Amino acid sequence: MHLFALLTLLLVPLATMPAEPAARSAPSPARLREIEAALPAHPQGWGAPAADRATWKRAATTIPARELVQAAADALREPSPVILDELYLRYSRDGNRVEFQQANLRRLHRMSLFAWAEALEARGRFVAALREEITAILNERTWVLPAHDPKLNNFEERWTEVDLMVAMKGWSLATVVGWHAEALGPELVARIDAELRRRVIAPFMARTRGEASADTDGMWWDRTDNNWNSVCHAGVVGTALARLESRAERAAVVAAAELNLPYYLGGFTPDGYCSEGIGYWNYGFGHFTMLSETLRRATGNVVRPLASDHALRVAAYPWGLQILPGVFPAFADMNPAERPSTWFGALAVMQGHPQPLGMKQWNLSVNDLRTQMIYESAMKVFLPLLTEGLPAAPAPQVRRAHYWFPDAQVYTGRAAPDFGAAIKGGHNQEHHNHNDVGSFVVARGERAVLVDPGLEIYTQRTFSDRRYDSRVLNSYGHSVPVVAGELQRTGREFASKVLAATFSETEDVVVLDLTGAYAVPALKSLVRTFTLRRGAKPEIVIFDAVEFATPSTFEGALITFEQHRERGPGRLQVGSGDAALRVLVESTAPWQLRAETLTEDLPGGRKPTRLGLALKEPVTRATLTVTIRPN
Repeated sequence: MHLFALLTLLLVPLATMPAEPAARSAPSPARLREIEAALPAHPQGWGAPAADRATWKRAATTIPARELVQAAADALREPSPVILDELYLRYSRDGNRVEFQQANLRRLHRMSLFAWAEALEARGRFVAALREEITAILNERTWVLPAHDPKLNNFEERWTEVDLMVAMKGWSLATVVGWHAEALGPELVARIDAELRRRVIAPFMARTRGEASADTDGMWWDRTDNNWNSVCHAGVVGTALARLESRAERAAVVAAAELNLPYYLGGFTPDGYCSEGIGYWNYGFGHFTMLSETLRRATGNVVRPLASDHALRVAAYPWGLQILPGVFPAFADMNPAERPSTWFGALAVMQGHPQPLGMKQWNLSVNDLRTQMIYESAMKVFLPLLTEGLPAAPAPQVRRAHYWFPDAQVYTGRAAPDFGAAIKGGHNQEHHNHNDVGSFVVARGERAVLVDPGLEIYTQRTFSDRRYDSRVLNSYGHSVPVVAGELQRTGREFASKVLAATFSETEDVVVLDLTGAYAVPALKSLVRTFTLRRGAKPEIVIFDAVEFATPSTFEGALITFEQHRERGPGRLQVGSGDAALRVLVESTAPWQLRAETLTEDLPGGRKPTRLGLALKEPVTRATLTVTIRPN
């Protein structure tokens, strides 16, 4: 995972932290014994000691080793990041978290780069730099990110928690010392192991034992259902398996994680849909996948979190969400530029499934190797070596004309090979929620033209009670109506109902009752009918029927990053060239176009345009039809 994507993900909506369940279950003695017996006698991580030259020579043939070593040589001439306390404290003072996180990740990436280069070259010229970066990490007052320590309890060393960065940093250090223990020397290795125990293992095991303390009360993530569960457990377990000499201790960590990981899968609907978006699927389910494969190999298939049918449905989520090859709707806090991790392609092959169209197995670049967490890139390099290469993928399945997530109420479909759409129902208290019940996306060629704008650049406001002040997070910035001047409300109860979902070779229809997404007393009914037609003249039709008890205003919307032009009464062109769409707007009441640029800060500096389709006068009953065709 690269720098920008990781910076985007490293913040949790603190308001959604679950309350502590009343009782905690513990692994059974029999299961502990079974896991302990299955584990190897000594700790093992991904990769091999640098002294194992045969293995490293094989690894070098699978990656751009020469270029990587040169990048490390260039980095020797660059100064190590200086991370002062003042940088950490900025978040608690003014909400700026990016500068610290960038410096923090640069230090971690330098450590990884020097570790790779020294293992590949084995001449000793990167050892001093590697020791310098490791020592700087060990000297940090806390590994917890500022955004996760707003009261500075970890920074002031009042307690020691495990957050996303602690977990990732722990597994990274454990991987590096496994490669370079001899070069680092016994004194530094002993210090690394002591810090891993203090910062990673001890707080987790105290939590597992049910000990009530400041250290453990803040570690709410062990039974949450979002990406923190998988990422933190992956880091803790990966650290333990790589560095704890006691097999009983390793078994205790593994057994505790095994009990907690099903809570993470509970955050996905039964159909496998990830409401957090592809970026968080990459991050959260990616770590779940890495942890699962690590456990499967460490225990000889005794512990296999990925083996459930539900987990495999979650693994298939990106395939179902894909509108056209490489084109995905940016629902929830997703960056529109985000694409599914290559872990999914590899996972599909390893499980014996066909390789989904548009997904590729990994081909690691120098940038991948220096910016991904080292345990992730190590798995990608060494897993094929352990399995004598990944098995060849069976022939791809014929692309489905549509995919329907019935529990999440999300549809994707293709009206033509280069023309498709997505629509979502659901509710307004999903993970990384946007108030977007009824939102749709239309894609042409290689990109979405009518869009969901996706996430904004995170600030303190993003995960506060002011989250929905943002016009790209509230319903105003989505292709859903403004009803009687009101936006959709936030909460589980503000939801859609599926009135119909029918699919055929020529036509797909999804009918959503959106009435419940609004708190408008005068609103009697709001039903959105989405129709996708295939054939010689493919088209997508959005038909809204609204009824009020008293005359009220009504306004539909289209969202786009593209240019638009009016082509005549009720006719628009959105986009240009091969990606252009023709849009016909019809209503039973007079309407007018209101184009507005939304000025929220989005990744890449892009500003979406909201095309408001506003009825000119209040109505008691009206329909609004939007027909979309390739230009």
